[in-house]
Amino acid sequence: MRHEVWQWIRLTNLTLIKNSSLKQTIRRMMPLPLLLACVATVTVVAQPAGAQTAPVIGTWKVVASPNGGTQSAGNILLATAALSSTDAWAVGAEPHQSQFLTATLAEHWDGTQWSIIPTPLISTPTAQLNSIAVINSSDIWAAGYSDDPNCLCGKTVVEHWSGSSWTRLTTPNPGVADYLTGIAAISSTDVWAVGYEWISNFTELPLLLHYNGTAWKTFNTSQLQFGQVSAVFARATNDVWAVGWTGQLPNVSALALHWNGTTLTRVAFPTEAGGSIVLKSASGVATNDVWAVGNYEFFGLNGNLELSARSYHWNGSHWTAVPVGLGGYSFLDSVSALATDDVWAVGEGMVFPQPSELQVTFHWDGTKWSNVPNPEQGVLNGISALSTNEAWAVGDGFTTPGTYTLHFTVP
Repeated sequence: MRHEVWQWIRLTNLTLIKNSSLKQTIRRMMPLPLLLACVATVTVVAQPAGAQTAPVIGTWKVVASPNGGTQSAGNILLATAALSSTDAWAVGAEPHQSQFLTATLAEHWDGTQWSIIPTPLISTPTAQLNSIAVINSSDIWAAGYSDDPNCLCGKTVVEHWSGSSWTRLTTPNPGVADYLTGIAAISSTDVWAVGYEWISNFTELPLLLHYNGTAWKTFNTSQLQFGQVSAVFARATNDVWAVGWTGQLPNVSALALHWNGTTLTRVAFPTEAGGSIVLKSASGVATNDVWAVGNYEFFGLNGNLELSARSYHWNGSHWTAVPVGLGGYSFLDSVSALATDDVWAVGEGMVFPQPSELQVTFHWDGTKWSNVPNPEQGVLNGISALSTNEAWAVGDGFTTPGTYTLHFTVP
């Protein structure tokens, strides 16, 4: 029974991440089905104040990116981070033993082209990098996991770029199986990595790790059973957010944890009747200006699991839901904030009057979210806003299989 339950979770959460299309988008972390009520009730609340700006002027264009391994299928970029117009990174996975059994992948943009930068070979059937954080050109961090699909035995992976090569650090694995989904770095002596751990064959906990330049510290999350941390955002040593979900059916809820420099605290988060909120990404520009995005999950009248995109804003005292304006089966997977009136997010959903779901590049102008059209040739997993005039989004192509990168620039 344990093997059957775990194998189903592995099938939905980890392995099928490589099998994506416009109509079947498999994300890097899909929570267990939330067996809750099937009718969603949405509460519209006030939007955070901000200076309204002119419509976004600029375009998203496809930029060629290489594929690793022996075939294009199985190549995927899951996260990106940009330092400058000539220095950007993206990480993910490339086919190793097959398109579903992968090796870690890192790519670098030098202002002219994307190139694959070798990462340490990990001697397990599969491995991937889910997140990347940049401090400077010679201090870059990436996190993910290594695994064997035949057992519950995942191991955390953290790699560091020194300016000349990637090396793998020794990291804690406190559970039976451990997986990292996010990383954030303030300095080389102040790094956060998050994800989830299985402490038994049936019990899953959020996983939080902190690195002080010498050793890793783990945090006790035993009170948050059956949960995951999807992402971490670190603005300062005393201002770190980790977001995800937690709980047992029927009490699954959004998880927002805040570190103030000494204490990790769970912060109250909006709820919605009839379903559950899953947070996937966070980003901000100030102590009182932080965003979190994800989706609301519920079972529809047809019995299928439905998703509805959600965004939330922290004003320094509480989280507030902010209407997104995406219809149909929708979600937001990644967010990157530059200023109070300049925030980007990527995901999927229906944008009126389009009759079908789109891969969206959404922009917040201080007043509302709106879609800035993109070429629609691939699934988008991550975004990094460099400046008002430049941003990167990455994923995997469905028009042409393999890595997929979009570049936003203003003429």
